[in-house]
Amino acid sequence: MGKPDPNGTERLSTGVLAGLTHHRAGRLVEAAQAYQQALRESGTDADALLLLGLLARLTGRRQAAIRLTALAVELRPLSAGFHLSLGQAYLADGNGVAAAESCRRAVELNPRLAAAWCCLGDAEAARGAYEAAQNAWKTAADLDSRSARPERSLGHLLARLGRMDEAVSAYRAGLRKAPGDATLHYAMGAALAAGAHRREAKAAYRKALRLRPNFPEALLNLGNVHYDEGAYAAAAVCCRKALALRPTYAKAWCNLGNALQMMGGAREATGCYERTLALDPTTVAARHNLGNAWMARRNYAQAEACFRETLAMDAERAEHYNSLGNALFQQRRNDEAEACYRMALEVDRDYAAVHTNLANVLMRQSSRAEMIRHYERALELDPKSAGGHYNLALAYLRQGRYAEGWPAHEWRWDFRELRLRRRHFAAPQWRGEKLNGETILLHAEQGLGDTLQFVRYAPLVAERGGRVVLEVQPRLVRLLQGLPSVSRVVGRGEPLGDFAWHCPLMSLPLAFGTTVDTIPRRVPYVRADEEEVRAARQRWTGTGLRVGIAWAGNPQYRSDEQRSMPLLALLPLAGVPGITWFSLQMGTACGQMRTVGERFPLIDASSTSRDLAETAALVATLDLVITVDTSVAHLAGAMGVPLWVVLPHLADWRWMEERVDSPWYPGARLFRQSAPGDWTGAVERMRGELESRISGRIGDEGAGAVWGGTAGDADATVPWT
Repeated sequence: MGKPDPNGTERLSTGVLAGLTHHRAGRLVEAAQAYQQALRESGTDADALLLLGLLARLTGRRQAAIRLTALAVELRPLSAGFHLSLGQAYLADGNGVAAAESCRRAVELNPRLAAAWCCLGDAEAARGAYEAAQNAWKTAADLDSRSARPERSLGHLLARLGRMDEAVSAYRAGLRKAPGDATLHYAMGAALAAGAHRREAKAAYRKALRLRPNFPEALLNLGNVHYDEGAYAAAAVCCRKALALRPTYAKAWCNLGNALQMMGGAREATGCYERTLALDPTTVAARHNLGNAWMARRNYAQAEACFRETLAMDAERAEHYNSLGNALFQQRRNDEAEACYRMALEVDRDYAAVHTNLANVLMRQSSRAEMIRHYERALELDPKSAGGHYNLALAYLRQGRYAEGWPAHEWRWDFRELRLRRRHFAAPQWRGEKLNGETILLHAEQGLGDTLQFVRYAPLVAERGGRVVLEVQPRLVRLLQGLPSVSRVVGRGEPLGDFAWHCPLMSLPLAFGTTVDTIPRRVPYVRADEEEVRAARQRWTGTGLRVGIAWAGNPQYRSDEQRSMPLLALLPLAGVPGITWFSLQMGTACGQMRTVGERFPLIDASSTSRDLAETAALVATLDLVITVDTSVAHLAGAMGVPLWVVLPHLADWRWMEERVDSPWYPGARLFRQSAPGDWTGAVERMRGELESRISGRIGDEGAGAVWGGTAGDADATVPWT
């Protein structure tokens, strides 16, 4: 009851009528004075008491409102409207039981008083009597053909109870009475979205916005639907529009941060979360998501601080322990990470992602049996978890369990953290079927090294009867032009032409049912152009053994800090005599050569080259390549050049576990860290191998036998594997 009901004004005193005039004009002080004057004049003016009670309720003086309205009811006990007002006063004070009693008395006196039935519904809902509330609102809806308030209240309750379809029906009924009610369209949109009816939800929100363009809540919720659909740019647009209407809308800042983060804009997302927290420091979600943004920016210490602050705000959610565990895991504080994951499982033992993360840390600690149990438990809890399947796939592949690993590896496309783009073609994906001269597109999907590793399957596809078209990264086109059995090599983004089948390169092992024993091992399967090799040999001259090195991978790779090493760590190798060192390094890590200077005399041979055909020509002139796990390793391995790979303690799945050789590259030797983060032991083993082999050859055959001849000649190549 926001304004006085004019019905029955013929019975009102002059003073009350004067008060009503002020009241309707919004002059509440003058209205109160008039009602009080009327009460002083009569002593028993029930209308004045009732209206003074209404004013008290409107101004937040709830107990005074109850007292004044109760006095009015005593004077006029047979008025349904007076009992309704008392029920409303009790309801405003949070006393649902007393409110329901007053409203029931009102409907006894006037069973057709819709407002009393509606208030009774509110009172029953306030005291938890939901079925009675629904019945009351339905009665009110039947009695009132104009107001949609009963349907709105009924819809809100049904939505809170999770009965979304019924809530939508209630809102639709209300909209038949009030089709221009923007709030009802908004509420229906929320119920539709909660019931996963996203298209209808967007239509409802857009209708609400057409009716009320300045409706930031509707914009925010429309953005939420876009976000759930993966349309993060559209979600961000909605959030920005909501913020244009309400710059202090903390939730919109938070949601904008979420959308930006999913679009890869972690830096801008950080600012959004910080703005949210400046507006509302108690927003737990913003604090947690700020930690996630720092994780994306690889500032794990800042992320850890955020997650610890989140736990201080809310220590009852497993999600916070899980995220803190992730920050610690990235800092290689494995014991602390494990403790966080186990704490998360104490809070929620059925939290699938935590089982996966605990398995990841157990992998580092070589607890293989328990690791597999947690991966499998994660998938029992969430069979559709792409991350769970993908991580289990890597565990299987690392152990050489290829029959189980390759099928699970197909989940990589759905694992959001990998940010892979699934290609959609009219042609079906090839899974090993017999090809009868049909054209098949084999396409690269991830890094250069992945392409070089798996392009070995192209001739096998041709043997199945296919005409092979190979789509690769532009930097590999020239190198792979002469690949046997490939009809055409195209760069990514170029026209593909027609084809009957397609297959991502990393799905070919699944198509061929590859096991460790059946990996295609024939090398070289990639060859540099002979004229370019001759030119490279003339350009990059040197005495003694020719060794190429690369110490760092792509810094954008999410685990690059584990696989890459500082050039300074390789400095002990510079002390081995009789070697000419060629840098195969590319990118920003080339700047590290300035830090070693003359202590490590490196010839900068390919730092500016972007075309791997040029790099391959140089590699073909080398006696040995020493590299971390990057594309250079796969290039040398595919070319059959002697290869030493320096690996982190927990290496990528393709290098398997505890092996010093590689089933993928027969000419490779693996040097693993003995402890996480410690390159010293691996480098010392390489230095010892270099020294012993060189001294052994010199002692047996003389220096000329070691350094004589040209690299690449079979008789002159040192067997470095």
